[in-house]
Amino acid sequence: MGKDELITGSVLEFKLPLELGYAYCKIFDFRYIREFDGVLAKVYDFIIKEPVKDIIILKEKEWLFGARRMPWLPNTRGKGAWKFKGVLVAEEDNIIPDFKYSNQSAPFIEDESSIKDWYAIKNIKESSNQPCFYKQVKHLEDTVLTTQNGIVIRTAMEYCRMNGLDIKEYFDLDQTLNLMTYRRMINVPVYKSIPKEIRGKALC
Repeated sequence: MGKDELITGSVLEFKLPLELGYAYCKIFDFRYIREFDGVLAKVYDFIIKEPVKDIIILKEKEWLFGARRMPWLPNTRGKGAWKFKGVLVAEEDNIIPDFKYSNQSAPFIEDESSIKDWYAIKNIKESSNQPCFYKQVKHLEDTVLTTQNGIVIRTAMEYCRMNGLDIKEYFDLDQTLNLMTYRRMINVPVYKSIPKEIRGKALC
């Protein structure tokens, strides 16, 4: 299957670094709303040493972190390809989460709470007219695009964070992608700690 053939609900498998095992994500295709960055990826909170044989097990799993925006569909052929495992359709597949944005933010910012004005981005492209307080959007993912490799690194870092492992011991934060991914991650709470009623929802 080529990447252009992926549809909303497609489940992909990818291997993690550090011999952590295999992870799985679900793709949501909203390019009819925003052609360039309308692809969302959500990673399951499920990392396993050997590939799963039946993805139906994923239906009962939570998400590891909020949806990340991608500039294109993941590659399923050639070097670094992810493996297509099937399609899982759910009622919430058409729900688009909110994102946070600030024109003062930068990829390497250490503490997002130091930024005064934030905006909620709804339906992928619609920005709130009035700025929000940081506390109203701090639990949301930002609008910065994430590459396929960036998803892999974020997944591995989240695994480390949730298991009390020193991320700086396993990842070289002098590398740009690692540092950018790390900064974005530490500026949002662990996903399962966010109350379910506000996950992916701005409070402004």
